[in-house]
Amino acid sequence: MSYKVLYRKYRPNSFNEVVGQEATVKILKNSIINEKISHAYLFSGPRGTGKTSMARIFAKAINCENPSDGEACGKCVHCLNFNSSPDIIEIDAASNNGVNEIRELINNVKLMPSSSKYKVYIIDEVHMLSQSAFNALLLTLEEPPNHIIFILATTNIESVPITILSRCQKYEFFKIGDDLITEHLKYICEKENIDYDIEGLKEITTLADGGLRDALSILDQLSKEKEKINLDLVIRELGSISLVKIKELIKVIDNNDTEKALNIIEELKKTNLNYKVVIKKIIEVLSYKSALILKDGQEGYLTYSKIKRIILELNDSLNKININVNPYIILQMILLDGMEYNKNISVKEEKNIEEQPKEDIQEEPKEEPEIKEKKNEEISTKTENKKEINYQKLKEIRVNNCFVGADKSILATVKNNWVEFIEKIDAPFKGLLADVNPVAASNQNVILATSITHQSEEINENIENIAKEFKKKFNGEYKFICLSDEEWQKARNDYIKKINSGYKYEIQSEEMEKSNNSELEKIANDLFAQDKIEIK
Repeated sequence: MSYKVLYRKYRPNSFNEVVGQEATVKILKNSIINEKISHAYLFSGPRGTGKTSMARIFAKAINCENPSDGEACGKCVHCLNFNSSPDIIEIDAASNNGVNEIRELINNVKLMPSSSKYKVYIIDEVHMLSQSAFNALLLTLEEPPNHIIFILATTNIESVPITILSRCQKYEFFKIGDDLITEHLKYICEKENIDYDIEGLKEITTLADGGLRDALSILDQLSKEKEKINLDLVIRELGSISLVKIKELIKVIDNNDTEKALNIIEELKKTNLNYKVVIKKIIEVLSYKSALILKDGQEGYLTYSKIKRIILELNDSLNKININVNPYIILQMILLDGMEYNKNISVKEEKNIEEQPKEDIQEEPKEEPEIKEKKNEEISTKTENKKEINYQKLKEIRVNNCFVGADKSILATVKNNWVEFIEKIDAPFKGLLADVNPVAASNQNVILATSITHQSEEINENIENIAKEFKKKFNGEYKFICLSDEEWQKARNDYIKKINSGYKYEIQSEEMEKSNNSELEKIANDLFAQDKIEIK
C-alpha cells in the first residue's frame, strides 16, 4: 500500500473534525438543518486553514440522504461514493483560468446531476481567473439552475471582483490558533507513534504560522528522521531559531549594546536559518515588549515608538528583500537603526568622567568680560531657538482655524494624498504616522487623528517637519495638528454644538503668543540690561 502524507490522511471528513473554524461550521450546519441552502458561497482566508476541506464536507452533507444535525451520515450511497461522484466537480482556477474553461463549465451547468440532489462546483484559488473568465461566469453565478451550487475558495479575496463577491455568501477563514494546532499535532503523533516533546511541536506550530496543513507537512517531514521531534531537531532541520536567542538579541538592543547585538546577528548569518522565520520571531518578541511598555510604562533604550517603527520596517522587508542580497544585512541595518540615537559621549568616555576624582576637576578659568559676554549671547541664542512650544494652545488655534473653512472635498483630496504620502515617506516618519489619518481639512489647516493616545504628542513635536515633507511631495502647504481619537471626538462634538447654537468660527492668529512673549522679553531686557547695572 502506498504511503499517504499526513495532511491528506488526517484531512477532516466531517464538520466536527474541522479545527479552528467554529463560527463557519455552526452557520453551515444550521443552513443544512433548516434547509436554507444558497446557490453560491465564497470561502476566503490564509492557506491551510480548511477552505477546500470545508467545501467538500458541505457538498457531502447537502447531498446526504440521511443527514443528522447538519452532518452527513457517512453510510448512504451518496456518502460512500462521494469521492468518485461525477456530481462533485473540483476546479483549480490557477491552471484553468481562461474564458474557454469557464464557458465549458457554463455549458455543463445545464446538465442535471447524475444521481445526487445537487451538482456542486468547487473552484479553488478563484482569484486566479482572468477578467474575461469572471465576466463569463457572472450571469450563471447570479441565477444558476436550482440543482447547481458554487463554492469558491480564495487566499486573496482582494483580487476577486466586487461583482462576484456580491453574488455569494461570504465566509472568512482565520489562521488557526497555536494551541489548537499544537494539540492536533500531539493527537496525530500519538496516533502515528511518533516520539515528540511539546517544545518541538510548539516550534512546528510557530513555523506553520496558523496553517494546519503546513504544520502537518512539517511534522511529516521530520518524522522521517526517526528521531525524537524536539526543539533541537526542528531548529537544525528547518532553519528555525529558539525564542531564547531572539529575546537575548532584543535585550542587548534594549541595553543599547551595539557590540553584543552585532555578535548575535553575526551568529545568525553563519547558521542555516530561514531569515523570514527569524524576522517573524523578532516581530513577535518586539510586539510583546511594546505591549508591556504600554501596560507597565517600563521603557529601556527601546521606546514604544522605536519598537513600532522597527516592526513596520521588518514587516515591510519580508516582501521586499531581494534574494540576491544577504537578508541579514538588511536585518542588521533595521535593528541597528533602532540604536542610532546614541549619546554623544561613548559609554567608555562616560565611565571615565564618572570615575574621575572630584578634586581633579578644576574650576573653569575666569574669562575676559568681552569673551564671557560673547558666550552669553551664544547661549541666549541657543536657548531662544529651543524655546518650548505650547502645543495645547497650538492645538486649540489650529483646530479652530480648520473649522473656519472645513470642506469635505478638500478632506477627500488630502486623504488621497495622505495614503500616497505614507507609502513614500522615509522610515522614521513612516512608523510614526502609520496609524494616523486626516479627519478634517480646510484650505490651510489639516486635523490628524490617531488611536494611540500618547502618540499625538510625539507627532506634534515633529509636525512642522511633517508639513515640510508633505509640501515637498504634493506642493500643498498646510498647517497640521494631531489629536488623539478622544480629543477629536470632543472637538467634533463641540463644533456641532457651537454651530447649532449660532456660533461663528473666526481665524485666530498663531503669532499672538509669540508677540506677547516678545514684549515680555523686551521689558526684561530693559530692566536687566548689563549697561544699566552699576557695579560699585
